[in-house]
Amino acid sequence: MIKTKLKILVVDDMASMRLLVAQYLKKNEFVTLVGEAGEAEEAISKVKELKPDIVLMDISLTGMSGIEATKRIKAILPFVRVYLFSAYQAHEFFDLMANSPADGFIQKSSIKAELMEMIEKEVKRRGLKK
Repeated sequence: MIKTKLKILVVDDMASMRLLVAQYLKKNEFVTLVGEAGEAEEAISKVKELKPDIVLMDISLTGMSGIEATKRIKAILPFVRVYLFSAYQAHEFFDLMANSPADGFIQKSSIKAELMEMIEKEVKRRGLKK
């Protein structure tokens, strides 16, 4: 029996990507998908309301960027872990990531594997057990 599950909020302006990520997350016994958002302002509002453990944040959102939204989320709730994800290579965002309070980066081209690695890392970090 699992002691606790990681509560995750997915933020991406493409509904198809949110659906794909949700499908992967729902298969993991350590995860509860608590919500989705299509833009940064909505994400910030949902973080305040839902208080997720982890936010998966697309970097390239319409309007405010995922990096700026991450800064605002961390200012409000610093304990929330935020992982940025993008279709671009991590090295293309090196400078942005260096100035970001994000806890990690996930590349969309290998999202399933990197999501599972991130979940495993967070499960170990929190000491969750079966």
